[in-house]
Amino acid sequence: MDIRDTRPVEVDLHPVCNQRYLIPTFSIGETYALVLKVIRRRDSGLVIWGHTRYGKTWAMLYCQQCLAQDFPDFPIVIYNAKREISATKGNFYNSLLAVVGHKQWNDNVSLSKKHLRLVNFMEQAARKDSRQVFILFIDEAQRLQQQHFDWVKDIYNDLRLKGVTLLPILVGQQQLLDQKEAFLKTGVEGEAIVNRFMLYEHPFRGIREKEDFATCLGFFDSTPYPADSTWTFTKFFVPQAYDNGFRLALVKDILWDAFCDAYKELKLKSKMEIPMQYFSKTIEIILRDSVDMDHPGYTITREFSLRSIRESWFQAATRNSKAADPNA
Repeated sequence: MDIRDTRPVEVDLHPVCNQRYLIPTFSIGETYALVLKVIRRRDSGLVIWGHTRYGKTWAMLYCQQCLAQDFPDFPIVIYNAKREISATKGNFYNSLLAVVGHKQWNDNVSLSKKHLRLVNFMEQAARKDSRQVFILFIDEAQRLQQQHFDWVKDIYNDLRLKGVTLLPILVGQQQLLDQKEAFLKTGVEGEAIVNRFMLYEHPFRGIREKEDFATCLGFFDSTPYPADSTWTFTKFFVPQAYDNGFRLALVKDILWDAFCDAYKELKLKSKMEIPMQYFSKTIEIILRDSVDMDHPGYTITREFSLRSIRESWFQAATRNSKAADPNA
């Protein structure tokens, strides 16, 4: 029987095709180490910032996944901040109640009742672990207005009175740093927000070094799906080549040089930094398009690599990013 006919699932159902996988890059590992430090020290004030498409949301999901394994009873939620013309306390409480999992999140009750429900629910969730900590990732945090921070501070203070530590971790774009500076100029109230929520700035980076690039390629070579099978991601798409020794990590020079060439075409002076979005998309294209070309001697060429990079929109997005922010 042809090994390609023994794949455990249909090709289009694989996590690579559905973008349902997480790659532990160097920057993600750095981020998780910082999150662990914040938990250990019970410090609120961590800001994770980076340019769009660099993988901040991936990092947040990876941290959530790792925390669930390392601290099974920890309550960990991700709140995606919405852009609002004016902040509305009722809507904010409703969305937080929904995110933490309260069944009555949309009840038509008073603001004080919503606040009490939120605090009590978070307290009960935190008490399932002896550390009594509640982790709240706030994605797109640059969208928050001063009132939002005041309301989170109220929740934080009430939980502290109950012996529970709320650790909000802000995740967003560079505007977060501008927002921090703006708060500091408003006086005591702004300073209180910065000291509570914005003390430690952690820049989230894309792939900058060849070593990290190779490590990410190795993830595809070594990660099985299903988890209890021998079908690594690479093997799944090119099983004949894989059984004959092909690995993405072994063609790292070809792939890295192709990215370098694609970047040089943009004629930019800054050092290349590959956003996770476009690294992943490139590898997804390569693997998916390699299915029909699989044979024992199959390998990846420079031309195929360059075409895949262009189709990932790496060049177009990088050009747009530099046009919007020359310092990016």
